[in-house]
Amino acid sequence: MNYFCFIIYWLVGWLFLPGKKRFLKRRKSKGKEISLSIIIPAMNEERNIAKILNSLIQQSYQPHEIIVINDHSSDQTEAIASSYPDIKIISLREEPPEGWVGKPWACWNGYLKATGNLLLFLDADVELSPEALESLLAEYTKSGGLISIWPYQRLEKFYEHLNMPFHLIALSLFNSFSFSPLLQQPALVFGPVVLTSRSDYEKTGGHRSVKNRVVEDIDLGKIYAKEKIGITSFLGGEVIKFRMYPGGFRELWEGLTKNIASGVIRMSLFNFITLFLWFIGIYSSFLSVFEPEYYIYYPFFVIQIYLLVNKTGDYDFWDAVLYPVNFLFFGIIFLSSLFKKFILKSVTWKGRKIDV
Repeated sequence: MNYFCFIIYWLVGWLFLPGKKRFLKRRKSKGKEISLSIIIPAMNEERNIAKILNSLIQQSYQPHEIIVINDHSSDQTEAIASSYPDIKIISLREEPPEGWVGKPWACWNGYLKATGNLLLFLDADVELSPEALESLLAEYTKSGGLISIWPYQRLEKFYEHLNMPFHLIALSLFNSFSFSPLLQQPALVFGPVVLTSRSDYEKTGGHRSVKNRVVEDIDLGKIYAKEKIGITSFLGGEVIKFRMYPGGFRELWEGLTKNIASGVIRMSLFNFITLFLWFIGIYSSFLSVFEPEYYIYYPFFVIQIYLLVNKTGDYDFWDAVLYPVNFLFFGIIFLSSLFKKFILKSVTWKGRKIDV
């Protein structure tokens, strides 16, 4: 990698740095007339379901209803959810019908039972601050359309830090290049937190329109954009967090290989090119360890990566210093994901085989 190429690759990386306006702020909502239905698809979520229900009970804004869809769980998900008064439980006792993937099927069934004029789809591992719902409603009152959140990444164990490259990919999809209007792209949808009106959901077909998609959030965003419905995406910051893979390394492996190949394929051309260029620079910066230039390139990427992730998750400076380990792991995951998608044509998630 010569110096000119290094400068290009390094500068491309700064396009992914989210501006302050991309973080969800704590706000007061004036939308008291809003009737909010919360829909939580839950498959084998006994570790998380009590946590998210407790956080909803403690909200400064109380929703119209909370619906938990027990998606054919084999653990205590339904029993735990049923212990909470006033929680609606939908039990899906069988696998999704042909042509449907689990999460879209669960979300669609939740919508069919919801009665609110606003629908908030929450993954069961999301962690809400007491002002989270009010802040989301304030943003909806301001912007309308669809609002989605990529939560702050909470990490507790060493293996969870290996997902840093995937977190960086999520940041790159924000299209928040606010310093140049020429680089702004339509915002994508992030599945952990999706807020939309019932009317917009029905206009687009909602999750029924992405019923066979493993990465349903990206495709849902494309349909909203096609219908010219505005999309606003935020980083969760201190307001909304999540811990993606608390169940161990196997859960991390299955979750990442399930999504990454499909997600990259569905990127816009602009996003793919910029991310591809930056990744070339990243890999060149540490694979050239026996070249004199290594000692110039490497520190620059350490600093850049640290500044990209340090406010978006529980990453510290050592995560940036050890970025070669994380990106080598990413390479293995990506190849495995491609193999599953194009050769096996199926992935496994929580014991469920999913055709892709």
